[in-house]
Amino acid sequence: MKTIYFLAIFLGTSLSVFAQFPTFYPTYKNDYTLKKNEEFVTEKLKAAAISLLDSIGKDSLSFHVRSAPDMVGVLKRMNDRLKLKVDSLELEVKSAYINKIPTVEEVKEVVNWKEAILKNTNEIDKNNILIDYFGSINSFLGKPVMATRFFPVKNRNQGDFFYNNVTSSGVSTLNSFVIQASGNGGVANTEIVSGRISALRVSFSSVIQGGGDSSDSLEVNTKLFNGGGITNLHLEYPFFYYNRQNVLFYSAFKPGFVADLPVFGSQLERDAFSGYADLAMEFLTEIRTDGGEFSLFANFKGSYITGTPTFYSTLKAPDTDLESKKVDKPFWISQVYVGISVSKQFRVSANIPIATTRQIALPDKIQIGIQILTNSNK
Repeated sequence: MKTIYFLAIFLGTSLSVFAQFPTFYPTYKNDYTLKKNEEFVTEKLKAAAISLLDSIGKDSLSFHVRSAPDMVGVLKRMNDRLKLKVDSLELEVKSAYINKIPTVEEVKEVVNWKEAILKNTNEIDKNNILIDYFGSINSFLGKPVMATRFFPVKNRNQGDFFYNNVTSSGVSTLNSFVIQASGNGGVANTEIVSGRISALRVSFSSVIQGGGDSSDSLEVNTKLFNGGGITNLHLEYPFFYYNRQNVLFYSAFKPGFVADLPVFGSQLERDAFSGYADLAMEFLTEIRTDGGEFSLFANFKGSYITGTPTFYSTLKAPDTDLESKKVDKPFWISQVYVGISVSKQFRVSANIPIATTRQIALPDKIQIGIQILTNSNK
């Protein structure tokens, strides 16, 4: 088992490592550049950016985060003028057919008006996409004003900026390896791949438990508090975001779907399906220094768990002799992560199971995790 621990620690120093909640860098980037040849999250954003750059005769546009609100204001004023033109042209089109048969010349003029309406409407749509882009930059980073909002990610553009610039939970592969140790053995949680579906973040991970005593161990109970089983699909949708230079509050709805195998050494068939749905809500608080060199964090998680009969039968009760205490219905669990982060490179955290609404044995009171973060996280 020691060999597994040392291997996990080695991998933890080689990969980008995150805890089971996102790492925020809300003041990371001050200067941005919009380029024609860069990759954009959507073709619509790319078309809107190229149109803007063509209109000013440049291949790129550099701006500071503090100027993002000014860009939003400029684009909104442009849209106001375009909307006035569209309204005026629509009135011209309607008046051309009132109480008379239009001439050939008038028909040609109406066609030109309609083409102008379509062109201006397309420009308005492109400007709205850019308004979302520039508005997201300012409000998420909290500069020059504090960002406080419920449901901070409402569309694909905001999702791209939030997950890739505000948090370190971007689209990647093999980007997370977390190991925790306790008296029940060790748990390795590896996030294999992550991506986005519009405003949702999607990730696929695997949790491996070692060091227990086969069917008499707390393997399933321990993995329940550490991210799931052999295969785990998790979604993330931000609920609340509050950012100041030294304080951060973040809350997200994080449902997960877990599929696992029965514990080795148990009486269950190895092909029995053990799975459950984890309907979780998380609340993160972080207090950090001005430059983020040192921070204290706490992350509370509450989950509603509903699973298959095989899953319920593998959970260990506080007293295994009392079958009446065996879980056979959905239940709630709660836990909290607390820890410190130093120089954005080292993190020590404690995973503390708090309570459950059903009679299942809780893992050790505290599970300690040590992480070494690489420079690629920054």
